Amino acid sequence: MGIESGIALRYLRSKRRNSLLSLIAVLAVGGVGLGVAALIVVLSVLDGFETNLMVKLLGLNSHVTVYKFDQTMTGWPETVAKIRSVEGVRTVMPMVRGEVMISTRKGANALILMGLDPASAAESDFFDALNPSPESLENLVQRPMKSPYEAPPDEFGRPQYFPELDSPPIGMEMEGDVQRAFTQRPLLIGRELSYTLDAPVLSLVQLVSPFGRVTPLGNRAPLNRLFTIGGHFQANYYDFDTTAAFTSMTEAQDLLGMNRDEINLIEVYVDDIYQAEEIKKKIVSALDDPSIYARDWMQSNMSLFSALKLEQTAMFIILTLIILVAAFNIASTLIMMVSEKTRDIAILKAMGANSKQIRRIFTLQGLIVGGVGTLAGLVVGVTLCLLLERYEFITLPPEVYLLSTLPVEMRPAQIAATVVVSIFISYLATLYPASQAAKQDPVEALRYE
Repeated sequence: MGIESGIALRYLRSKRRNSLLSLIAVLAVGGVGLGVAALIVVLSVLDGFETNLMVKLLGLNSHVTVYKFDQTMTGWPETVAKIRSVEGVRTVMPMVRGEVMISTRKGANALILMGLDPASAAESDFFDALNPSPESLENLVQRPMKSPYEAPPDEFGRPQYFPELDSPPIGMEMEGDVQRAFTQRPLLIGRELSYTLDAPVLSLVQLVSPFGRVTPLGNRAPLNRLFTIGGHFQANYYDFDTTAAFTSMTEAQDLLGMNRDEINLIEVYVDDIYQAEEIKKKIVSALDDPSIYARDWMQSNMSLFSALKLEQTAMFIILTLIILVAAFNIASTLIMMVSEKTRDIAILKAMGANSKQIRRIFTLQGLIVGGVGTLAGLVVGVTLCLLLERYEFITLPPEVYLLSTLPVEMRPAQIAATVVVSIFISYLATLYPASQAAKQDPVEALRYE
């Protein structure tokens, strides 16, 4: 194909009498480049959102959750031992979870309270994604609690944390041993929530639970308990940072009106997250209890990740239309070039060039235009992604998007697919003009020359 490629390059480099033809060729290159760059940037941002959400969700939630529907689980140590024996299970963490209300002088907020077994939590990597403040985990078990913060208020006037205890909430003033007895319940809350409620480390907060103890009348009375803020965490997931709180399992059982041998779920972490479904089935089989259910992380977040996949597919189709528009420009460029080069085509055929060689000449011209545009779009798109990833100059409100910056993740397979699709569309755009050039009759073309 040496002679065909040489002629194709010569036609592209030659000065054309028709300036409109040159403009259309430039527009074709720019259109292809714009489409490729847009595809790379948009898909990389969507991939970044997907990966970021997956990391956060898997960091904050278990890979498999074992529970009884509308029931608590008793005799949980035996259940935990059976789950630990399943191949592929890394960590098992029994937990008590319930909804409560937290109250301070500055206001109140709904909370999802999670009671942990400190020993199981220490063995797992559960708190790695939470970025807990110093002494937080120790304060779940140690008495008296400690605070590492000894600094004046910052420039924004946000509360700083001192080792001394604040006074109890209004209406619950206590002194001496009574106060001490009520302030040894540890509570870890998100830093965002601590700013909202003005709840520094070692300050007192009130938790109210609707799941109180059963009264002599047979109903449940709400329970009020004073807790001491033992530390803060910052998962950088706004909803979690403002609605989640952790305490010891015994304190959660007391507040939620449960007995010491009762829990309501077991969180399981596995070695391979993509084998979670298979491990879930093995866990259910090992427990052999029809009242126990299990859900893996893919089931729990199916709607979210399905929506992201659908959005990726839709954006790929929409942005591919930009490349299709550019392909029409490639086709029109070649059609006008065939019309302009009619005499040259006739001479080439008279000199012995066959129809296949003529077709290759114009096909190569279109592929060169599409290839240059694709390469330019690839460079621009990858450069923009690298800039977004390095400098993070686009910020997002975390309360809306759950992220503070625009995430970017470039996947080589997706970039390669974008390049292949662009080249293929450019090739399709050359088929009709190239076939028309190959069909030209040299006698008719040279009759009036």
